[in-house]
Amino acid sequence: MNPTTADLIKTLRDTHGLSQTEIAKRTGIPQPRLSRWEGGAIPNGADDSLKLLQLVDSLKRKPAKRHPAKAV
Repeated sequence: MNPTTADLIKTLRDTHGLSQTEIAKRTGIPQPRLSRWEGGAIPNGADDSLKLLQLVDSLKRKPAKRHPAKAV
């Protein structure tokens, strides 16, 4: 199964410890649109997808943030 844009946004946020607001600032994509994408409410547009992929590419060059394990 191919990942969706919603999956990509969620993975990006989890892996790099980014909020939707931070992604919005870095890409110029409005945060409400990111929220609707991540929730699966709207399809993604080509221009915004390109901006998101450019952010992914720039983050590949930086190590991912390590999140401490949650106590069970």
